[in-house]
Amino acid sequence: MNIVAQLAAITGAEHVQENGVISIAPANSAELSEIVRVAAGVKAALVPVGGGTRRTMGLPLVALDRPVVEIRTTRLNQVIEYVPEDMTISVGSGMTMAALQAAVAVNGQMLPIDVPLPGRSTIGGILACAADGPRRLGYGTVRDLFLGTAVVEARGRGSKAGGMTVKNVSGFDMMKLYIGSLGSLAIITSANFKLLPIPRAAATIACEFETLGAAFALVDALATSKLVPVACEVVRAEGGQGFGLCVAAEGLPQSVERHRRDVAAFARTAGASGVDLLEGAEHTAFWARIQDLPQAADVAADEIVVRVGTLPSAFGAALESATKLAVKHGVSLQFSGRALNGLGYLRARGAGWKAFHAELLTALPQAAIVVLGLGSPDPGVNMWGRPPAGLDLMRRIKHEFDPENALNPGRYLV
Repeated sequence: MNIVAQLAAITGAEHVQENGVISIAPANSAELSEIVRVAAGVKAALVPVGGGTRRTMGLPLVALDRPVVEIRTTRLNQVIEYVPEDMTISVGSGMTMAALQAAVAVNGQMLPIDVPLPGRSTIGGILACAADGPRRLGYGTVRDLFLGTAVVEARGRGSKAGGMTVKNVSGFDMMKLYIGSLGSLAIITSANFKLLPIPRAAATIACEFETLGAAFALVDALATSKLVPVACEVVRAEGGQGFGLCVAAEGLPQSVERHRRDVAAFARTAGASGVDLLEGAEHTAFWARIQDLPQAADVAADEIVVRVGTLPSAFGAALESATKLAVKHGVSLQFSGRALNGLGYLRARGAGWKAFHAELLTALPQAAIVVLGLGSPDPGVNMWGRPPAGLDLMRRIKHEFDPENALNPGRYLV
């Protein structure tokens, strides 16, 4: 029996074969384990896929004439365990972020991870790509809210790490290895998170500036103040002449009111040309647009999407360099950046996108620059930027977890 017939016997009609790739959607973790065991028996390459929103991230797959099995996790989309009183939830890796938020919102709770395209982005993909959102400033990243996971390893064995409580790990926190590993260590089948209450009040103070330097004068004022915004996002829209510094406050009404008053005062001192207050549906819709800006599911043929990470103190200068390079190479530039975290997402579009990216790597030698989306595949583009200091250790971990290099071979750094 060939591999297609064996896989069809496991999952019934939930499989497709196209262009030499066998695409299959297991209904549960037991089916997934059996699929992986069958694939390992013929030394197939395994490609985990969730919502497909960051399929252009990383290098092209290196299958080396092996069968390729694409494992779609979209049927692993159930709530496995939800205890509102404990404010914890366990869900299948194929559940979308929007579905998870809807499930917990009925109890006045939320998972404050604001990823692009939440209606398509799956929990497993969010973990695998280490996706983040503007509110990481106030609530932390997915790493901080992640309690435990179940995975299927490269040879089909299931394993678990962490649990359903906040303090559940002694020793090395193994589950954190899967965050940002791009599906190269194991296939995530479920994930557990701690939840937070939906805040009683929320508002956005949107400040406009003519220069990036003036915007970062407000950032500096906020950094040394006693204010605790949940987001502080510096933005530039495509074709825009100025810059925005958008501050979100959430919590008790008195706290939100203080942020409204003090941020507006700081902004005027920094030279803001305008200050607007957004509340209610307008506030929610505004941040939905912000979190979608780094999406990589729809990238134009002459466009590149990159993530730039620096020390917070160097972030303003990094964005200033990117803005000047965009003018030099004739590309339009949009960006959205976590101004107090030092993490930005840039979209550069135009014929000079490749030269822009190459010079950006040179101009920011200390920055971590990763390509998230590329409209036209190009083997000459440095997708991962500067190699990390722990690259050799990463390679040893990859070999330990996946000695046959079956999981996403060639796509990640290791």
